[in-house]
Amino acid sequence: MNMDSRDNFKQTIFTYYKNISADLIPLTLLSSLCDKIADYYYDQYTRFRQQYPKSTKRYSAFQLKDIDHPQTKKIVVDFFKNELGTKYRDNSKLLLGMTDKELEDFEQWWYDFERL
Repeated sequence: MNMDSRDNFKQTIFTYYKNISADLIPLTLLSSLCDKIADYYYDQYTRFRQQYPKSTKRYSAFQLKDIDHPQTKKIVVDFFKNELGTKYRDNSKLLLGMTDKELEDFEQWWYDFERL
């Protein structure tokens, strides 16, 4: 079974986030974010297909359930921090469906996680 292309990964991710953003995030910015997420997951799936040959089918096409992974959330937050500086919170909350408190809790959780 062949693996979907990186572009297919990106298109799935882009479509998902475009629907959530309701055009409140510029498409060029959203596209750049989706490039980063697609790159990360394409690399992960490629590695997992080699590491777990019995799971080839699972890692053949991007699965939207992976969007909820903490690593994806971290990529989103970091991307907007790098692109928008202190204004990262609004776009992060929009795409992640979080409140101010939930985003703050997530950032604290990630900070603690990295220091384990």
